Amino acid sequence: MNYVRLPIALIALIPLMLALPFGMDIYVPAVPKITQFFHTSDAIMQSTLNLFMVTSGLIQLIIGPLSDTFGRLKTTLVCAFLFTCGCLICAYAPVISMLIIGRVIQAMGASGLLMLGNAIVRDLYCDTELAIAYCYLNGVISFSPLFAPFIGSFIDVYYGWESTFLCLLFIPALTLLLYWPLLGETLPKAKRAAWNHNLFKQYLGIIQTPTFVPYAIASAIGMSYAFIFCTTSPVLLIKVLHVPEIQYGYYFCFMGVSFLMGSLMSANLVKYLGIYHSVRTGFIISLIGGIWMLIWHLYTGLTVNNFVWPMLVIGTGGIFTMGAATAGAMLPFSNQTGLASALGGSFRFIFAGIIGLLIANHIHTSLPLAIPAILFSIFGLILFETNAQTLKTTC
Repeated sequence: MNYVRLPIALIALIPLMLALPFGMDIYVPAVPKITQFFHTSDAIMQSTLNLFMVTSGLIQLIIGPLSDTFGRLKTTLVCAFLFTCGCLICAYAPVISMLIIGRVIQAMGASGLLMLGNAIVRDLYCDTELAIAYCYLNGVISFSPLFAPFIGSFIDVYYGWESTFLCLLFIPALTLLLYWPLLGETLPKAKRAAWNHNLFKQYLGIIQTPTFVPYAIASAIGMSYAFIFCTTSPVLLIKVLHVPEIQYGYYFCFMGVSFLMGSLMSANLVKYLGIYHSVRTGFIISLIGGIWMLIWHLYTGLTVNNFVWPMLVIGTGGIFTMGAATAGAMLPFSNQTGLASALGGSFRFIFAGIIGLLIANHIHTSLPLAIPAILFSIFGLILFETNAQTLKTTC
Protein backbone atom coordinates (compact mmCIF):
# COMPACT_ATOMS: atom_id res chain seq x y z
CA MET A 1 0.00 0.00 0.00
CA ASN A 2 1.39 3.40 -1.00
CA TYR A 3 1.71 6.07 1.65
CA VAL A 4 -1.48 8.13 2.05
CA ARG A 5 -1.36 11.66 3.44
CA LEU A 6 -2.97 11.81 6.88
CA PRO A 7 -5.61 14.45 5.97
CA ILE A 8 -6.84 12.28 3.09
CA ALA A 9 -7.02 9.22 5.33
CA LEU A 10 -8.92 11.15 8.00
CA ILE A 11 -11.51 12.39 5.49
CA ALA A 12 -11.98 8.88 4.08
CA LEU A 13 -12.42 7.34 7.52
CA ILE A 14 -14.94 9.88 8.85
CA PRO A 15 -18.03 7.69 8.25
CA LEU A 16 -16.34 4.59 9.69
CA MET A 17 -15.34 6.40 12.87
CA LEU A 18 -18.70 8.15 13.30
CA ALA A 19 -20.98 5.12 12.86
CA LEU A 20 -20.75 3.92 16.43
CA PRO A 21 -20.72 7.25 18.33
CA PHE A 22 -23.56 8.66 16.22
CA GLY A 23 -25.42 5.39 16.68
CA MET A 24 -25.06 5.92 20.43
CA ASP A 25 -25.51 9.64 20.77
CA ILE A 26 -28.18 10.77 18.33
CA TYR A 27 -31.06 8.98 20.03
CA VAL A 28 -29.94 9.52 23.64
CA PRO A 29 -32.05 12.70 24.10
CA ALA A 30 -35.14 10.68 23.16
CA VAL A 31 -34.47 7.87 25.66
CA PRO A 32 -37.00 9.12 28.26
CA LYS A 33 -39.66 9.57 25.56
CA ILE A 34 -38.96 6.12 24.05
CA THR A 35 -39.22 4.65 27.57
CA GLN A 36 -42.70 6.12 27.90
CA PHE A 37 -43.67 5.11 24.35
CA PHE A 38 -42.95 1.42 25.01
CA HIS A 39 -44.23 1.59 28.62
CA THR A 40 -40.99 0.11 29.92
CA SER A 41 -38.53 0.84 32.76
CA ASP A 42 -35.37 2.91 32.79
CA ALA A 43 -33.29 -0.23 33.44
CA ILE A 44 -34.71 -2.05 30.40
CA MET A 45 -34.26 1.05 28.27
CA GLN A 46 -30.66 1.25 29.44
CA SER A 47 -30.19 -2.23 27.95
CA THR A 48 -30.52 -0.68 24.48
CA LEU A 49 -27.32 1.21 25.32
CA ASN A 50 -25.51 -1.47 27.31
CA LEU A 51 -26.25 -4.35 24.93
CA PHE A 52 -25.18 -2.07 22.09
CA MET A 53 -21.77 -1.78 23.75
CA VAL A 54 -21.41 -5.46 24.69
CA THR A 55 -22.41 -6.54 21.18
CA SER A 56 -19.93 -4.03 19.77
CA GLY A 57 -17.20 -5.68 21.79
CA LEU A 58 -18.04 -9.28 20.96
CA ILE A 59 -18.63 -8.93 17.22
CA GLN A 60 -15.25 -7.30 16.67
CA LEU A 61 -13.59 -10.59 17.61
CA ILE A 62 -15.06 -12.05 14.42
CA ILE A 63 -14.90 -9.02 12.13
CA GLY A 64 -11.21 -8.42 12.87
CA PRO A 65 -9.89 -11.74 11.57
CA LEU A 66 -12.40 -11.66 8.69
CA SER A 67 -10.90 -8.37 7.55
CA ASP A 68 -7.38 -9.86 7.81
CA THR A 69 -8.47 -12.68 5.51
CA PHE A 70 -10.81 -11.01 3.01
CA GLY A 71 -9.49 -7.47 3.12
CA ARG A 72 -10.77 -4.22 4.58
CA LEU A 73 -12.98 -3.08 1.69
CA LYS A 74 -15.34 -6.07 1.46
CA THR A 75 -15.66 -6.29 5.23
CA THR A 76 -16.42 -2.57 5.45
CA LEU A 77 -19.24 -2.86 2.92
CA VAL A 78 -20.78 -5.79 4.82
CA CYS A 79 -20.66 -3.81 8.08
CA ALA A 80 -22.24 -0.79 6.38
CA PHE A 81 -25.08 -3.07 5.20
CA LEU A 82 -25.63 -4.44 8.72
CA PHE A 83 -25.72 -0.90 10.12
CA THR A 84 -28.35 0.05 7.53
CA CYS A 85 -30.53 -2.95 8.43
CA GLY A 86 -30.25 -2.18 12.15
CA CYS A 87 -31.30 1.44 11.67
CA LEU A 88 -34.38 0.42 9.68
CA ILE A 89 -35.44 -2.22 12.24
CA CYS A 90 -35.12 0.32 15.08
CA ALA A 91 -37.06 2.98 13.19
CA TYR A 92 -40.03 0.68 12.60
CA ALA A 93 -39.90 -1.38 15.81
CA PRO A 94 -43.43 -2.02 17.17
CA VAL A 95 -42.25 -3.30 20.58
CA ILE A 96 -39.25 -2.79 22.83
CA SER A 97 -37.88 -6.28 22.11
CA MET A 98 -37.70 -5.48 18.39
CA LEU A 99 -35.94 -2.20 19.19
CA ILE A 100 -33.35 -4.13 21.20
CA ILE A 101 -32.84 -6.58 18.31
CA GLY A 102 -32.40 -3.67 15.93
CA ARG A 103 -29.89 -2.09 18.26
CA VAL A 104 -27.88 -5.32 18.40
CA ILE A 105 -27.74 -5.54 14.58
CA GLN A 106 -26.91 -1.84 14.39
CA ALA A 107 -24.09 -2.40 16.88
CA MET A 108 -22.66 -5.23 14.77
CA GLY A 109 -22.30 -2.90 11.81
CA ALA A 110 -21.22 0.18 13.74
CA SER A 111 -18.54 -1.55 15.80
CA GLY A 112 -17.23 -3.30 12.71
CA LEU A 113 -16.84 0.02 10.92
CA LEU A 114 -15.04 1.57 13.90
CA MET A 115 -12.72 -1.42 14.27
CA LEU A 116 -11.95 -1.37 10.56
CA GLY A 117 -11.13 2.33 10.78
CA ASN A 118 -8.55 1.58 13.48
CA ALA A 119 -7.14 -1.34 11.49
CA ILE A 120 -6.89 0.71 8.29
CA VAL A 121 -4.90 3.39 10.12
CA ARG A 122 -2.49 0.69 11.32
CA ASP A 123 -2.19 -0.51 7.70
CA LEU A 124 -1.03 2.95 6.69
CA TYR A 125 1.07 4.31 9.58
CA CYS A 126 3.39 3.28 12.40
CA ASP A 127 5.24 4.62 15.46
CA THR A 128 4.53 8.22 16.53
CA GLU A 129 2.62 8.96 13.32
CA LEU A 130 0.24 6.14 14.25
CA ALA A 131 -0.37 7.65 17.69
CA ILE A 132 -1.00 11.07 16.13
CA ALA A 133 -3.44 9.50 13.66
CA TYR A 134 -5.39 7.80 16.47
CA CYS A 135 -5.54 11.05 18.43
CA TYR A 136 -6.95 12.91 15.43
CA LEU A 137 -9.46 10.12 14.78
CA ASN A 138 -10.67 10.54 18.36
CA GLY A 139 -11.05 14.20 17.45
CA VAL A 140 -13.27 13.14 14.54
CA ILE A 141 -15.35 11.10 17.00
CA SER A 142 -15.81 14.25 19.09
CA PHE A 143 -18.12 15.62 16.40
CA SER A 144 -20.73 13.10 17.53
CA PRO A 145 -21.23 14.32 21.12
CA LEU A 146 -20.85 17.90 19.91
CA PHE A 147 -23.61 17.73 17.31
CA ALA A 148 -25.53 14.42 17.47
CA PRO A 149 -27.59 15.28 20.60
CA PHE A 150 -28.61 18.64 19.11
CA ILE A 151 -29.64 16.87 15.92
CA GLY A 152 -31.36 14.08 17.83
CA SER A 153 -33.27 16.49 20.08
CA PHE A 154 -34.48 18.54 17.13
CA ILE A 155 -35.53 15.49 15.11
CA ASP A 156 -37.30 13.86 18.05
CA VAL A 157 -39.23 16.99 19.05
CA TYR A 158 -40.36 17.87 15.52
CA TYR A 159 -40.39 14.54 13.65
CA GLY A 160 -40.49 11.78 16.27
CA TRP A 161 -37.87 9.46 17.74
CA GLU A 162 -38.19 7.01 14.82
CA SER A 163 -36.67 9.61 12.51
CA THR A 164 -33.46 9.71 14.57
CA PHE A 165 -32.67 6.20 13.34
CA LEU A 166 -33.53 7.02 9.74
CA CYS A 167 -31.20 10.01 9.93
CA LEU A 168 -28.32 7.60 10.63
CA LEU A 169 -28.55 6.22 7.10
CA PHE A 170 -26.20 9.00 6.05
CA ILE A 171 -23.35 6.91 7.55
CA PRO A 172 -23.41 4.05 5.00
CA ALA A 173 -24.03 6.60 2.26
CA LEU A 174 -20.86 8.50 3.21
CA THR A 175 -18.96 5.20 3.41
CA LEU A 176 -19.68 4.68 -0.28
CA LEU A 177 -18.94 8.30 -1.18
CA LEU A 178 -15.75 8.88 0.85
CA TYR A 179 -14.02 5.73 2.03
CA TRP A 180 -14.37 3.62 -1.11
CA PRO A 181 -12.96 6.13 -3.67
CA LEU A 182 -10.34 7.79 -1.43
CA LEU A 183 -8.76 4.73 0.19
CA GLY A 184 -10.31 1.52 -1.06
CA GLU A 185 -8.40 -1.60 -0.10
CA THR A 186 -5.46 -0.95 2.24
CA LEU A 187 -4.50 -4.56 2.92
CA PRO A 188 -2.81 -6.13 -0.14
CA LYS A 189 -3.45 -9.81 -0.80
CA ALA A 190 0.19 -10.57 -0.08
CA LYS A 191 -0.27 -9.41 3.51
CA ARG A 192 -3.56 -11.17 4.19
CA ALA A 193 -3.73 -14.05 6.62
CA ALA A 194 -5.39 -17.35 5.86
CA TRP A 195 -8.53 -17.94 7.89
CA ASN A 196 -7.62 -19.76 11.08
CA HIS A 197 -10.43 -21.62 12.83
CA ASN A 198 -8.50 -21.52 16.08
CA LEU A 199 -9.09 -17.85 16.79
CA PHE A 200 -8.74 -18.40 20.52
CA LYS A 201 -5.09 -19.39 20.07
CA GLN A 202 -4.43 -16.33 17.93
CA TYR A 203 -6.03 -13.98 20.42
CA LEU A 204 -4.17 -15.67 23.25
CA GLY A 205 -0.91 -14.94 21.45
CA ILE A 206 -1.81 -11.25 21.26
CA ILE A 207 -2.79 -11.15 24.93
CA GLN A 208 0.54 -12.72 25.87
CA THR A 209 2.41 -9.83 24.24
CA PRO A 210 3.70 -8.00 27.36
CA THR A 211 2.59 -4.51 26.34
CA PHE A 212 -0.85 -5.32 24.97
CA VAL A 213 -2.91 -5.88 28.13
CA PRO A 214 -1.77 -2.77 30.08
CA TYR A 215 -2.36 -0.50 27.09
CA ALA A 216 -5.69 -2.19 26.28
CA ILE A 217 -6.83 -1.70 29.89
CA ALA A 218 -5.81 1.96 29.75
CA SER A 219 -7.69 2.46 26.50
CA ALA A 220 -10.80 0.80 27.96
CA ILE A 221 -10.67 2.99 31.06
CA GLY A 222 -10.40 6.12 28.94
CA MET A 223 -13.41 5.16 26.86
CA SER A 224 -15.56 4.11 29.83
CA TYR A 225 -15.96 7.68 31.10
CA ALA A 226 -17.58 8.80 27.86
CA PHE A 227 -19.98 5.85 27.92
CA ILE A 228 -20.93 6.39 31.58
CA PHE A 229 -21.76 10.01 30.81
CA CYS A 230 -23.74 8.91 27.75
CA THR A 231 -25.87 6.47 29.77
CA THR A 232 -26.38 8.59 32.88
CA SER A 233 -26.87 12.05 31.35
CA PRO A 234 -30.40 11.62 29.89
CA VAL A 235 -31.68 10.24 33.19
CA LEU A 236 -29.96 12.79 35.41
CA LEU A 237 -30.42 15.85 33.22
CA ILE A 238 -33.86 15.26 31.68
CA LYS A 239 -35.69 13.13 34.26
CA VAL A 240 -34.06 14.16 37.57
CA LEU A 241 -33.00 17.77 36.90
CA HIS A 242 -35.82 18.45 34.40
CA VAL A 243 -33.67 19.95 31.67
CA PRO A 244 -35.87 20.41 28.54
CA GLU A 245 -35.03 17.84 25.88
CA ILE A 246 -34.44 20.54 23.26
CA GLN A 247 -31.69 21.99 25.55
CA TYR A 248 -30.16 18.63 26.40
CA GLY A 249 -27.68 18.75 23.50
CA TYR A 250 -26.09 21.88 24.97
CA TYR A 251 -25.03 19.97 28.10
CA PHE A 252 -24.19 16.76 26.26
CA CYS A 253 -21.77 18.68 24.05
CA PHE A 254 -19.50 19.01 27.09
CA MET A 255 -18.49 15.43 26.37
CA GLY A 256 -17.75 16.43 22.78
CA VAL A 257 -15.62 19.33 23.98
CA SER A 258 -13.71 16.93 26.23
CA PHE A 259 -13.20 14.59 23.26
CA LEU A 260 -11.88 17.42 21.14
CA MET A 261 -9.64 18.88 23.86
CA GLY A 262 -8.22 15.50 24.82
CA SER A 263 -7.60 14.55 21.19
CA LEU A 264 -5.86 17.79 20.25
CA MET A 265 -3.78 17.86 23.42
CA SER A 266 -2.73 14.25 23.01
CA ALA A 267 -1.96 14.61 19.29
CA ASN A 268 0.31 17.60 19.97
CA LEU A 269 1.98 16.30 23.13
CA VAL A 270 2.50 12.61 22.33
CA LYS A 271 5.42 13.45 20.04
CA TYR A 272 7.17 15.06 23.03
CA LEU A 273 5.95 12.93 25.92
CA GLY A 274 5.89 9.57 24.14
CA ILE A 275 3.04 7.07 24.41
CA TYR A 276 3.78 5.86 27.95
CA HIS A 277 3.91 9.30 29.57
CA SER A 278 0.91 10.50 27.54
CA VAL A 279 -1.21 7.70 29.00
CA ARG A 280 -0.10 8.52 32.55
CA THR A 281 -0.87 12.21 31.97
CA GLY A 282 -4.40 11.27 30.92
CA PHE A 283 -4.89 9.26 34.12
CA ILE A 284 -3.81 12.24 36.22
CA ILE A 285 -6.22 14.59 34.41
CA SER A 286 -9.20 12.25 34.86
CA LEU A 287 -8.28 11.68 38.52
CA ILE A 288 -8.40 15.43 39.14
CA GLY A 289 -11.80 15.64 37.43
CA GLY A 290 -13.18 12.73 39.46
CA ILE A 291 -12.06 14.22 42.77
CA TRP A 292 -13.52 17.59 41.79
CA MET A 293 -16.88 16.00 40.91
CA LEU A 294 -16.99 13.98 44.14
CA ILE A 295 -16.19 16.92 46.42
CA TRP A 296 -18.62 19.23 44.64
CA HIS A 297 -21.39 16.63 44.83
CA LEU A 298 -20.83 15.98 48.54
CA TYR A 299 -20.98 19.70 49.19
CA THR A 300 -24.07 20.70 47.14
CA GLY A 301 -25.80 17.51 45.99
CA LEU A 302 -26.65 16.89 42.34
CA THR A 303 -26.76 19.95 40.10
CA VAL A 304 -26.28 20.51 36.39
CA ASN A 305 -23.01 22.34 36.99
CA ASN A 306 -21.38 19.77 39.26
CA PHE A 307 -22.22 17.06 36.72
CA VAL A 308 -21.14 18.61 33.42
CA TRP A 309 -18.15 20.80 34.38
CA PRO A 310 -16.10 18.09 36.12
CA MET A 311 -17.07 15.77 33.25
CA LEU A 312 -15.21 18.13 30.95
CA VAL A 313 -12.01 17.36 32.86
CA ILE A 314 -12.71 13.63 33.28
CA GLY A 315 -13.53 13.23 29.59
CA THR A 316 -10.45 15.18 28.48
CA GLY A 317 -8.22 12.91 30.54
CA GLY A 318 -10.02 9.81 29.31
CA ILE A 319 -9.61 10.66 25.63
CA PHE A 320 -6.02 11.77 26.24
CA THR A 321 -5.41 8.29 27.65
CA MET A 322 -7.40 6.38 25.04
CA GLY A 323 -5.68 7.82 21.97
CA ALA A 324 -2.15 7.11 23.15
CA ALA A 325 -3.03 3.76 24.76
CA THR A 326 -4.74 2.48 21.59
CA ALA A 327 -1.55 3.17 19.64
CA GLY A 328 0.55 1.50 22.34
CA ALA A 329 -1.59 -1.62 22.18
CA MET A 330 -1.40 -1.80 18.37
CA LEU A 331 2.29 -1.05 17.79
CA PRO A 332 3.66 -4.62 18.04
CA PHE A 333 1.21 -6.01 15.46
CA SER A 334 2.04 -5.06 11.89
CA ASN A 335 0.95 -8.46 10.52
CA GLN A 336 -2.08 -9.05 12.77
CA THR A 337 -3.62 -5.61 12.59
CA GLY A 338 -7.23 -6.75 12.30
CA LEU A 339 -6.90 -9.23 15.15
CA ALA A 340 -5.19 -6.76 17.46
CA SER A 341 -7.63 -3.96 16.60
CA ALA A 342 -10.56 -6.31 17.17
CA LEU A 343 -9.28 -7.54 20.53
CA GLY A 344 -8.47 -4.05 21.75
CA GLY A 345 -11.82 -2.69 20.60
CA SER A 346 -13.65 -5.68 22.06
CA PHE A 347 -12.03 -5.10 25.42
CA ARG A 348 -13.00 -1.41 25.39
CA PHE A 349 -16.63 -1.99 24.54
CA ILE A 350 -17.23 -5.00 26.76
CA PHE A 351 -15.61 -3.17 29.67
CA ALA A 352 -17.81 -0.10 29.10
CA GLY A 353 -20.92 -2.24 28.61
CA ILE A 354 -20.36 -4.15 31.86
CA ILE A 355 -19.85 -0.89 33.77
CA GLY A 356 -23.09 0.38 32.23
CA LEU A 357 -24.97 -2.74 33.34
CA LEU A 358 -23.61 -2.38 36.88
CA ILE A 359 -24.78 1.22 37.26
CA ALA A 360 -28.10 0.87 35.36
CA ASN A 361 -30.19 0.72 38.53
CA HIS A 362 -28.20 3.37 40.43
CA ILE A 363 -28.47 6.46 38.22
CA HIS A 364 -29.64 8.99 40.79
CA THR A 365 -26.52 11.09 41.36
CA SER A 366 -23.19 11.89 39.67
CA LEU A 367 -21.37 9.33 41.86
CA PRO A 368 -21.56 6.55 39.20
CA LEU A 369 -19.19 8.74 37.16
CA ALA A 370 -17.09 10.35 39.89
CA ILE A 371 -16.18 7.16 41.76
CA PRO A 372 -15.08 5.15 38.67
CA ALA A 373 -13.02 8.13 37.47
CA ILE A 374 -11.13 8.17 40.76
CA LEU A 375 -10.72 4.41 41.19
CA PHE A 376 -9.88 3.63 37.56
CA SER A 377 -7.34 6.47 37.34
CA ILE A 378 -5.56 5.34 40.50
CA PHE A 379 -5.54 1.74 39.26
CA GLY A 380 -4.16 2.86 35.89
CA LEU A 381 -1.36 4.85 37.45
CA ILE A 382 -0.38 1.89 39.64
CA LEU A 383 -0.56 -0.48 36.65
CA PHE A 384 1.70 1.69 34.52
CA GLU A 385 4.15 2.36 37.33
CA THR A 386 4.38 -1.37 38.03
CA ASN A 387 5.03 -2.19 34.36
CA ALA A 388 7.02 0.95 33.52
CA GLN A 389 10.17 -0.79 32.27
CA THR A 390 8.30 -3.05 29.84
CA LEU A 391 5.94 -0.37 28.56
CA LYS A 392 8.61 2.26 28.00
CA THR A 393 10.68 -0.05 25.79
CA THR A 394 8.03 0.00 23.03
CA CYS A 395 7.57 3.76 22.85
